[in-house]
Amino acid sequence: MRKRLTIILLFLISFAVSAQENPSIQVIKGKVIDSSSKNAVAYTNIGLEGTFYGTASDNDGNFELKIPAELQDLQIYFSAVGYKNKKFPVADLFAKEFNLIRMDAQTYNIGDIDINAQSKVLYRILRTASENVSRNFVNQPISMLCSYENEKKQGGEARSRKATVRIDDKTGYAAPSKTDAYKNRNYQFSDVRKNFESYSLKDGATNMDEILGLDLARSLSSVLNPGILSGFHLSMEDEAVINNSAAWVIGFRQPAPTLAGSGDFYATSFEGKIYINKNNYSVLKIECWVKAPKQNNLGRDLAIGAGIKDFYTGVAYDFSVTYNSKGVKFISLNKNYTEGGSAVTEHTQLVVNETKPIMENQITSRDYFEEE
Repeated sequence: MRKRLTIILLFLISFAVSAQENPSIQVIKGKVIDSSSKNAVAYTNIGLEGTFYGTASDNDGNFELKIPAELQDLQIYFSAVGYKNKKFPVADLFAKEFNLIRMDAQTYNIGDIDINAQSKVLYRILRTASENVSRNFVNQPISMLCSYENEKKQGGEARSRKATVRIDDKTGYAAPSKTDAYKNRNYQFSDVRKNFESYSLKDGATNMDEILGLDLARSLSSVLNPGILSGFHLSMEDEAVINNSAAWVIGFRQPAPTLAGSGDFYATSFEGKIYINKNNYSVLKIECWVKAPKQNNLGRDLAIGAGIKDFYTGVAYDFSVTYNSKGVKFISLNKNYTEGGSAVTEHTQLVVNETKPIMENQITSRDYFEEE
């Protein structure tokens, strides 16, 4: 029995010595905060220089990273969009049970950093904004009660149409994509008021699909599509305050416009600005300017069939989309084009007056043509 105890004791001593010779894993814990506001800095990149050891802070700024004690002579870095990078000796963080990392805000100005570095920052901001759409906007079934207006001036005639529109979205912004938006958003017109009679399908067309397609956050389209973002030229235009929220104003331009990038089948020029909330990377506003030699009169994303002669030419338009904490709030579209040999000016707007949990008797179709 004594011999057995002696063997066990020798084994434990040997194990302890071995553990000292082969350093154990240590855990660094802490929280990343804004040095001024004391708010958590989410999704901060954290890692050891020259190694594959790394992690990211969670939505509340908390992090935990396991590191071999033998790497205590290395540097650990903290990097977050909108903040200056920070770096510390690993040993300094090993010495504390809980680390509070204070990040200093970084103001990005054109003259402050070179073009290549600036582009990387802007791409990161937009990718983060895209990834956070489902978190920042309502992600459950909703009904939106809206006001719709359209005014078209051609020659000496001015046509106006107003209506109430209800939009049902079965998923909200939970899984934003063009496919999801098409499958799960339906709408219905009511209380239509206009100063002209509809004598053709074109006269009665609501063009609501075109208007809703401008909600780039819902469809993760254009500059909010990470898959095609590299095809845009980005620039830091300004910083602004929208609805009491500090925002980056990022200019974008697609040198050779595509349907996926511009949303327009025939666009030859596409540029705009996007306003991103510095705190949570939510999209606050989008502005775009587009030119196209021709356009289908039923929507900018539709092709013009062979032999079709009724379409717009010399098209130039701009649109603006604003958001609140629930999602889209206001969409405005202004177009100038030639139709039938005469110049046309057209303005359409959609105002979301109320967003609520989806109502009973869900809408299951789309009113492509107005309800008389």
